[in-house]
Amino acid sequence: MGYSKLMRSVSAMKLGRGTTKYSRVKDVDDVEPASPSSHASTSPIKMPDIWKAVLLVTLYAILTSVITSLILWIFQPPFSSGGSPLLKTPVPEFPKEIRVFRQNNTFTKPPTPENDRAWNELLPPGRGFVYVENGAQYGLEPGIATDKGEIYSVSLYHSIHCLGLVRRNYWRLIHAVLDASTEMAEFARRELDDSHTAHCFDYFRQSFECSADMSLEWPLTSASGKRLQVDGEGIPHVCASK
Repeated sequence: MGYSKLMRSVSAMKLGRGTTKYSRVKDVDDVEPASPSSHASTSPIKMPDIWKAVLLVTLYAILTSVITSLILWIFQPPFSSGGSPLLKTPVPEFPKEIRVFRQNNTFTKPPTPENDRAWNELLPPGRGFVYVENGAQYGLEPGIATDKGEIYSVSLYHSIHCLGLVRRNYWRLIHAVLDASTEMAEFARRELDDSHTAHCFDYFRQSFECSADMSLEWPLTSASGKRLQVDGEGIPHVCASK
């Protein structure tokens, strides 16, 4: 279950309390008396109060067990012990590690040959495309046909490719404004008609929601004691090991 569905389920469970309809349990006083005979009393049989208490406790225990089982079923993880993943994939499961986010100015400064190289090195050989033999066995649609077989894009590197594109266009626009250049007008018109950059914005949104990093962030404190804005600096995250 995804995190958004989980939160909706929790809300639904809270809002749903008291709305479940139960049929009335027939009271022991409503039980038909046994057919009269020469050796039986004709007065109704009443259950002692002690047995009423036992019956109520038993019913409460059964109801509690049912509710607990339902909650455990709703919030079960996508991997059960020894179970199968939600998606068949040839990609192995990577170990996790704690990684603290720190700003790296190599990736924040205007483009230079040095930091352009650093950005390019984020992509592995093949630019994030991998060969998959017989992708159909994993439920994959046909990949990109090459003379060596079908290749598929890895989502992580698709995101990095998109981020590199956004970076390039960002700095192009910055320099065009500073230089009062009109050369970007045609580029801007093309972007409005069919924007690759706009595709990247939506791809980032879906990627972020998919990974759903729930690490808790706090503001740092400056040397003067002033509390800064939350910028993610110095926050530990659980990450896939590089």
